[in-house]
Amino acid sequence: MSSARRENRSFRSVSETLIDQGFADGRQQAGWNQRLAGGNPEVQLETLLEISKHSNVSGVSELIVELAGSRIDSLRTAAAQSLESSVQATLAEVPALMVCLTDNLDGEISYWAATLLGRLGQQAVVATPALCGCLEGSFFLPARERAAWALLKIGPAANEAIPVLRLVSESAPARLQQLCQEAINAIGTDSSVVERRAA
Repeated sequence: MSSARRENRSFRSVSETLIDQGFADGRQQAGWNQRLAGGNPEVQLETLLEISKHSNVSGVSELIVELAGSRIDSLRTAAAQSLESSVQATLAEVPALMVCLTDNLDGEISYWAATLLGRLGQQAVVATPALCGCLEGSFFLPARERAAWALLKIGPAANEAIPVLRLVSESAPARLQQLCQEAINAIGTDSSVVERRAA
């Protein structure tokens, strides 16, 4: 057997192992994107169920977050399931997720956008103002709670969020108040520094 064939076989077995372990390759993700964007609910549902069988799926976040706001219950449920268990955002998707945070028509969309941004941690620092906007302005309490959690996950880099977190916590329901306080503690910035910057 030639060395080229051996390398090919070895590469194939590594590929198959990765897919067996739940990691999707780029071609598979491109196919998922195409099927999710196609607009056929049956194909979208089938694709979401397929994605849910994998872990660390990236490059499909925006489309799946939008499907979490679908009027079709089965699509909403399948989108939520894949977002909960499989989907990880990429840095390239952050701007689109920031736009999703402003969706006031369906709180599920902003909830999942905040969730994915929070999973990125400090890498999502650019989303701090958008998360603050969701925290202050969303009509959907779970989305506001998730925005506070995302700011907590971003940590000290989100120091500009402290005044908003303090303001929201003054009149928030108990759980949101607690999450705001936890975020303030995680960010750990002296509020006087932040207030001087804002002035």
